[in-house]
Amino acid sequence: MAMMRPVGDAQPRRPAGCGHNLFLAIFSLAVAFYAAPSFSAAGDAFVASGAGLAGSNSFFCGRSLESRSMQSSTAMQGYHGQLKKPKWVEPTLPEELVQQAKEDGFRLRPKYVHMKIGYVIADKQKKTRICLVEYFLFNSKYGVYYKRSKKKHFHDEYELSKLGDVVLITPYRKLSNMKSYRLVEIMKKGEAPTHV
Repeated sequence: MAMMRPVGDAQPRRPAGCGHNLFLAIFSLAVAFYAAPSFSAAGDAFVASGAGLAGSNSFFCGRSLESRSMQSSTAMQGYHGQLKKPKWVEPTLPEELVQQAKEDGFRLRPKYVHMKIGYVIADKQKKTRICLVEYFLFNSKYGVYYKRSKKKHFHDEYELSKLGDVVLITPYRKLSNMKSYRLVEIMKKGEAPTHV
């Protein structure tokens, strides 16, 4: 059975490598003083070598006092929300690629992560549309694909999409309880009559 020490006998632990850093600081101090020909030159060498108490990282066991204060001020700025995120900009394609694609008869569009293609099934709300996104899943047991669909609410700032349009939507910041997508492009206008 292992023998346990009482809690009162526990010694406070020093950071690892602190003694080694202290030894190096004293050694560099001794070299700076003994290498110089005179006392004033030794003082200059001491300052130039950066072995002084204020400039040495060794005396603070790892990091200098300046870096600690800078880190804490940066952390406090982030905590108080003073560091601002850059504004999101729509990705653009190089103009020569766009022109080359136009000559070949098609148009390039930026690729988004988790973008979805669906058709608009409701356009009654202001600046909000609902599209039906259809997709296929594979059943490995029976070896067949089966269709599933989901309704996605998306933001249409200028209300460009109408009922029956095929739209390309992409994830966006949460705008309401249901709306977390935005319109990228109307891929095809709906030509079927909406009311018969």
